[in-house]
Amino acid sequence: MKLFTERRALATTSNFVLAAMVGALGGVLAVGFQSLVDLAQRLVTGHEGTFVDAARDMTWWECLLLPATGGVVAALVIRLFAPRAKPFGISGIMEAVSVRRRRIKGRPIITRAAAAVAVIASGGSVGREGPIVQLAAACASKLARTAKFDAARHSLLLGCGVAAGMAAAYNAPLAGALFVGEVILASFAIDVFAPLVVSSVFAVLSMRAIRGADAAVYSMPSDVSIDGFGPAMLVLVLGLVAGVVAVGFQRGLRLGNRLFASFPAPLEAKLALGGLAVGALGILVPEVFGNGYTATSELLAGKLAFGTIVLLLVAKPIATALSVGSGAPGGVFTPALLAGACFGGLFAQSAHAVWPALETPNAAFAVVGMASLIAGLTHAPIVSMVLILELTHDFGLILPLVLATVTSSLVARWLARDSIFTESLRARGVPIDVGLEDLTLRRVRVRDLVRSGVQAVAWSTPLADVLQRFRETRLDVIYVVGDEGELQGLVDLHDVKEHLNREASTPSRSAVDVMTGASGVTGEMSLAEILPSFDDPELEELPVVELRHGRRVLVGRITRRDVIAAIHLEVVQAQARRTRSIVGGSVGMGGAGIAGAGVGVGPGNVVGSHTPGAPGAPGAPGEWIELPEGYAVAEIDVPEHWRGGTLEASGVTRSANLTVLSLVEDSADGAKRRAALPDTRLESIRSLIVVGRREDLAALKTRATSPE
Repeated sequence: MKLFTERRALATTSNFVLAAMVGALGGVLAVGFQSLVDLAQRLVTGHEGTFVDAARDMTWWECLLLPATGGVVAALVIRLFAPRAKPFGISGIMEAVSVRRRRIKGRPIITRAAAAVAVIASGGSVGREGPIVQLAAACASKLARTAKFDAARHSLLLGCGVAAGMAAAYNAPLAGALFVGEVILASFAIDVFAPLVVSSVFAVLSMRAIRGADAAVYSMPSDVSIDGFGPAMLVLVLGLVAGVVAVGFQRGLRLGNRLFASFPAPLEAKLALGGLAVGALGILVPEVFGNGYTATSELLAGKLAFGTIVLLLVAKPIATALSVGSGAPGGVFTPALLAGACFGGLFAQSAHAVWPALETPNAAFAVVGMASLIAGLTHAPIVSMVLILELTHDFGLILPLVLATVTSSLVARWLARDSIFTESLRARGVPIDVGLEDLTLRRVRVRDLVRSGVQAVAWSTPLADVLQRFRETRLDVIYVVGDEGELQGLVDLHDVKEHLNREASTPSRSAVDVMTGASGVTGEMSLAEILPSFDDPELEELPVVELRHGRRVLVGRITRRDVIAAIHLEVVQAQARRTRSIVGGSVGMGGAGIAGAGVGVGPGNVVGSHTPGAPGAPGAPGEWIELPEGYAVAEIDVPEHWRGGTLEASGVTRSANLTVLSLVEDSADGAKRRAALPDTRLESIRSLIVVGRREDLAALKTRATSPE
């Protein structure tokens, strides 16, 4: 069993439990949303099949007006229940992760999902996956806030919601996890990827438990394959051209957004106009209606004529751009799959015309075209390949899929800097490809580092009492507040040193007489915003305030060391924190060992759990976690001059390179471990269990044994 600290073990366990909960809930939401769409579609068309099947039997005016009516209904839903809600798709989730914005509001997401039902049920050219992913992400965000997760774990659980939504929408558990790892979180570290997999698997399991759907989403002919060197070269060409087509599809979406953004009309008029345009295209090509699932299935089965495929390759991207551009909520993944299938099918027929001996069926190239177009749009070849494999259950196409998706992604990256998801983010100034250092400064918030143990006095407090507070706390700054906790200023130890030994001469002076002004920072501010304040070499900390009824109420403080430590942990130790397990082997006790404390340290920065005389104890075979180079764990005896104050007053918690893991307390039942809370008083504490750099541990030991 791998050994972690108690907090890490608890965090890891809760991550998996909540990931499973998010996954199961995501699967239920997916089934519920799809069932609601199917019901609304039957009510609108009076037909049991898909909207495309119904449209083939409709009159021209029904084809024209139904999408427009659905658009108006969607606009009214948005206006009534979330008039200020802005579109929030995958790019919005990526923004929430990149800047660690914790709150994703549920009401706008639910409102836009309800509006999406109206659009999809009336034939709008958008996919169901978008609302499903957003609903799952909103639920994940709510769970993370309820569990009071920090920003990093909130982002992870948010990613689990996206993975659950994608997996349930496409019956593709691996693709759901890979999508988040490759596109959203940009990480495949095991402690990140494992919860994503758990969430995806539980989403698909819950979805299948309700609907019993375990078959491939798209049925494939039995003889589909692409073998041989010659067909492989054709696949390479297909990938090259698909990258260009993907960029064209992306620019079409951008043009649709710009077209409707420049149109000065209410949302109802825009959605009605977009619906009319889709309806007009649907009169000519009924397969353009809906998300494209029906047409893609028919194309793979060889049921679509050459002329229909040509028209669809042009009409489907236009219809999708008009639907999305007009403000219709929904996804673009499934419509893009149809466009990719049309491109691949036409490519195959063109290849057959030039090379009559080519025996590869059109469906094989259509599937490769689907993956290639998605790879070009997302710049994510891995998830595109795996998604198509899970959609078709045809793993015989893995080699051509690898070649085509990588090629398409490279071409698209060369032609367009941003993917379909990151384009709008860059336009809004959200950092996408900044360095790790800059990203850390932007996404870490003051609230993530704030210390609540702040010393404050009323403005009328006698100076003698302020001086006594300095002696008791060993702090350098004491804040001055008003009657309702409003920050008035601060008293710096350096400014009152002259009075420390002459208190008798200051009977009439109070805190307000010696304080200096202080405005404070808020918890929502990023490190990038507050870092310039620390350009002053004499400034060691900033007060943190909360705005309440127009007053800046003092709630905590953030120190220079906190900021440095955050940058150090997020940037400098990003690679060093990757520990490796040492199993078996005999490990001897080092000089920094901890007898009976539950943690041991051996040579080479090896840390493990042990009980004296038990297997796994130092000197016996066991399982250990190796610390980064130069780090160790030590037990520091609490000196007498610390016992009158708190853990925070000892100064140990203010060191950037030291972390107090736990406190060891003597009791009638023997030594007990306690949580290392800053306000814990040290009267009954025997020792501190501390991890940090060896030189800092040595300095701490010296300071503990040498009273100042």
